[in-house]
Amino acid sequence: MTRAGRIATLVAAAAVVTAPWWGPLALRRFRFFAVRRVEVNGARYHAPAAVVAALGLGPGANVWASTAALERRVASLAGVRSADVSRRLPGTLVVTIVEVEPVALAAGPAGLVPMDSEGRPLPYDPAAAPVDAPVVAGADPGVLEALATVRATDLGLFADIAAARTAAGGAVVLDLEEGRLRVGTPLDPAVVRNVAAVRRDLAARGQRWTELDGRYRGWIVVRREAPAPKPVPARRVRVKARGGRGARRSPAA
Repeated sequence: MTRAGRIATLVAAAAVVTAPWWGPLALRRFRFFAVRRVEVNGARYHAPAAVVAALGLGPGANVWASTAALERRVASLAGVRSADVSRRLPGTLVVTIVEVEPVALAAGPAGLVPMDSEGRPLPYDPAAAPVDAPVVAGADPGVLEALATVRATDLGLFADIAAARTAAGGAVVLDLEEGRLRVGTPLDPAVVRNVAAVRRDLAARGQRWTELDGRYRGWIVVRREAPAPKPVPARRVRVKARGGRGARRSPAA
């Protein structure tokens, strides 16, 4: 098709698109609008090829196909929260997906398995696309809910959590490099913000701590490292010598 022909077709397409529902249907007959390219946006954990395959485009696929149907197909992929399909004329489909973010990594038969906030395994390969999430022993609802709340409230704090586990009394313990956080469930986002603020304040003042406990309403309990024992000064004592009358002096700690 000549350049003039392409321009005429695009002008005609613009007129038809503004027509009633039958306009796009009429354009599906034109090979000029055959799908020649698919762009995938938002795919961090999914391979773009898998997203394209989910579209189910057959031979002669046209950009004027129902985008709603294409969106449903892509959204049916495990780990895809939502999908949007748009057109870029004359022959490109643009697919934008929102993926389900993992909140934890749990041990599986073949290694660590990413999990969502409801304990469902996600089909992500940590070897192909690194998953930055804490390690957990299993799909404990309280632990996963707490991690999801931290992630939604303070992404920086979430990134510093190495592991999470349950503790006595229904508490959840979140392990960080410099100490641990102990929180209750369900976890209030306000507690996350308060714990993060106390942690920043302690770091700014160079004060070390072992645990921040956010289970008490309106309070963050700071548990610090026990002070190192003071060295005992050396002293001398008299020790009776064996087999003789004398005595010798010997240092003792």
